Amino acid sequence: MRRLLYQDEARLEYGRMFWADPRKRQRLLDHWLDARHPSHERFLERWWPIVARVLEANPAADDLLDRELQAEGLSLRVVVREIPPVFGSFF
Repeated sequence: MRRLLYQDEARLEYGRMFWADPRKRQRLLDHWLDARHPSHERFLERWWPIVARVLEANPAADDLLDRELQAEGLSLRVVVREIPPVFGSFF
C-alpha cells in the first residue's frame, strides 16, 4: 500500500489530469523544459521519462507501479516529488 502526503496526491492527480489532454501536456512540457524553469536541466537529464511513465499510468494500478519503481531503486513518492511545479509568468 503506497503512502503519499496529501500534497503529493494532489500533484499526482492534477498532473495526470493535465497530462491526459495533449494540448495541456505540451504546455506542461514547454514550461518544464523552458530554460527559465529552475528544474529544467534536472527534469530533462533524469526525470522526464520516469515522470511521463507515472503520469500515463492507470491510477488503479498505482500500488503495482510503486512496487515496480521500488525494484528500480525509486518509489512512487520519489517520482511524484520530481514532477516540476508550474509557476511564473511564462506558463
